[in-house]
Amino acid sequence: MRQILLLILFSALLGAPASAREWFRPAHRGPEMINPDLIPARALRGSVPDSWNGQLVLWEGRVRRHELVGGRDRLLLATEAGEVQVLFSRPARNLEFDRSGYRVAVKGRLAVGSGRTRRLDGLSLILLEPPRIWGFPEFLAGRPPERVHLLAWTIRSHNPHLPGHEAEEMARSLEQAALENSLDPLLLASLVQIESAWDADAVSPSGAVGLGQLMPFTAEGLGVDPADPHQNLQGAARMLAGLLREWQHLENPRASALSAYNSGPGRVRRLGGRVPALPEPTNYVYFIGYVHRNLARTARAFQLRD
Repeated sequence: MRQILLLILFSALLGAPASAREWFRPAHRGPEMINPDLIPARALRGSVPDSWNGQLVLWEGRVRRHELVGGRDRLLLATEAGEVQVLFSRPARNLEFDRSGYRVAVKGRLAVGSGRTRRLDGLSLILLEPPRIWGFPEFLAGRPPERVHLLAWTIRSHNPHLPGHEAEEMARSLEQAALENSLDPLLLASLVQIESAWDADAVSPSGAVGLGQLMPFTAEGLGVDPADPHQNLQGAARMLAGLLREWQHLENPRASALSAYNSGPGRVRRLGGRVPALPEPTNYVYFIGYVHRNLARTARAFQLRD
């Protein structure tokens, strides 16, 4: 009887989608929203329907090769199901340096024809891990594994030319800002990574400034100077913490808070805390959750100390 029960449980686990319990799974479906079920194993092996052409996906893998062809970035991405060409039609953040050997997640559209996936038309890129020769153990160089070192390693992975002490200072500022506001530092770090890719000088087309991409009027309300990286992180932490408190009574406060950070608290309030059925906030929550899961896995693997 015990063997039968274990078999039933095992079958149920196999049959359930891996991301079914993940808080950041896209709240809505649509042509401009990431389809997390359309994984490389489904699209790179065997025949695929031409109706998948143009589907938006986020695919993870190692960059086997990064080159410029006609002024356009081209990657050879090694996924769990095989290699795929990724062609970017416009400059994308995080491709300012050669990313050969990096583990990345590429947001792009499937280019399907004659029953097979021909390439991925890249739109943006999330850095997850540098080449193995610059791995976390090498970065530690004998130091005790601490969370602040994980953050500094992540910052340096995005900005190879940033001096080590500056990356460490920024990591400590973020950790302090998070802890002072009762936040998970890895969640705040994931937000900053998606907002600015750890670029303290980043300015969005809408005028958002710095690491947490604070609008000037928002920064003024938070009492911080958005041009100062350390104050910017403090402001981002206060804003996120306030949104999490506002939606703490809901089943998924993180999704509600992050979508409010992205699309404005007023819009989310009018929806009773639900993620707006729009591509930008829906994908935003997914990207931050994806990065957070990656950082949390590394933290667990190395049994990081606070």
